Amino acid sequence: MRTIELAPGEKLKPAMLTREGVLPADITRAAQQIIDTVRAEGDEALRRYSREFDGVELTSFRLPQEQIDAALEGLDPTFTAALEKAAAQIRDFHEREVEQSWFTTRADGTMLGVKVTPVAAAGIYVPGGRAQYPSTVLMNAIPAKVAGVERVIMVTPPQRDAAPGTCPISPYTLAAAKV
Repeated sequence: MRTIELAPGEKLKPAMLTREGVLPADITRAAQQIIDTVRAEGDEALRRYSREFDGVELTSFRLPQEQIDAALEGLDPTFTAALEKAAAQIRDFHEREVEQSWFTTRADGTMLGVKVTPVAAAGIYVPGGRAQYPSTVLMNAIPAKVAGVERVIMVTPPQRDAAPGTCPISPYTLAAAKV
């Protein structure tokens, strides 16, 4: 952890907040190179990186709605019940913190207030690979939906061990997305 101590009367300057050194420079350069390549080459770069990093050959980045709709089929009913209970509890919690728009008019005619407007779309990332985190789907997507976000887009790494021609997403992560 880095501590910034200001002398009496000294103001915080943006240069004091630099994050250089947080990650090794070679990692930062590699990440930037990936970003630059994807910006330049688009989906083809994503397919190449998916082969290289995930060991998966992807033809599409979007799952068909039929696979999402069938996500709960064949899963252990105990898991499905736990997922649905967790979703209800998360929804209940976040419904209590939703801010409402409010307006008031002063005697002199001045109108004051706050207009709360949800964003139109939100993207969420759900870790995958060797570990499965269906709870991450619930804890990110449900608050967005409760806030009124109409379109939530989830991305997650494909599963290396998925059988050819089958859904490359963890069935547990996909089930959480359906719920």
